[in-house]
Amino acid sequence: MAIRSGLGAQLGLAAETTYGTYVAPTRTLEFTSEGLTVQRERIESSGLRKGSTVRRNARWADNRKGGGGPLAFELANKGFGLPLKHAMGAVTTTTPGGSTLARRHRFTLGDLDNLSLTIQKGIPEVETGTVRAYSFLGCVVTEWEMGVDVDGLVTFGMTVDAQEMDDAQTLAVAAFPANDELFSYQQTAITVDGGAVLPTALALNVGHGLNTGRYYVRNSPLKRRPVIADMRDVRGSLTLEFGTDVQVQRFLDAAPGAEVPIVVTVAGDLIDGTTNYGLTATMAKCRFDDGFPTVSGPDIITVTAPFVVLDDSTNPPLQVDYFTTDTAP
Repeated sequence: MAIRSGLGAQLGLAAETTYGTYVAPTRTLEFTSEGLTVQRERIESSGLRKGSTVRRNARWADNRKGGGGPLAFELANKGFGLPLKHAMGAVTTTTPGGSTLARRHRFTLGDLDNLSLTIQKGIPEVETGTVRAYSFLGCVVTEWEMGVDVDGLVTFGMTVDAQEMDDAQTLAVAAFPANDELFSYQQTAITVDGGAVLPTALALNVGHGLNTGRYYVRNSPLKRRPVIADMRDVRGSLTLEFGTDVQVQRFLDAAPGAEVPIVVTVAGDLIDGTTNYGLTATMAKCRFDDGFPTVSGPDIITVTAPFVVLDDSTNPPLQVDYFTTDTAP
């Protein structure tokens, strides 16, 4: 039976060997929304022609500018090593002590020079039920985010820049991770400066500072691979009850060299040994840039505490450990 709505859509990914060269997707992930689109501009003639007051046909050129857009997911305990690798840049994989099935994929901020994805979305036609395949080539993650709120699931999102879109490829066969499970706020714990905190919301955002406009006067409309051309921007925020003055003082007393660590731990079911499915994000040095309480009504006072992740030249500024049974990212 053909499903003629978003219920029949699919999203597949595959790592490319060569930037911008199609690879048939081998991994399909559940997603909550996507915004992948093609960017096409028009180069208009400015020429004047006696008697013409409307732009003439054949006096313009197509200006292909690649594509891309945001992708939103609910983080699962399998299958997310691939997007995390392309979101972070570097990965090492080990087997935790005492385990045989579990793998720890440790991601750190690294070069993105050899990382690109083919991302194919399948969109069902309402009239025919045919699922059309639109393959975005040379997809590089420009920014990504992770978050969780009370009563919510842990979310993961990323925005990609694509070199080109190809609509001539065959729709890949959906291949979802088997028996995967999601993580919720009740499986998430957060510490600040080694002490447990009780936030009602967490957001973490990473921007890679990529130059995505590498076009040239040459006989090709395609851009060259994006490169890191600015400082990475790693930041987040915690929303907390004004339980004590401690968080306010973290903001007021902030001083160079006195930044504090923040650790986010998401723990699911046991895999084997003492290793659970999950994810741990470790930020060694964080500076709080706000977090002063105000009263807006009779309810419990809350504090929104934005923070910036800094590099202490010793520890990784951001380290993400993903615990799963996937043997490779």
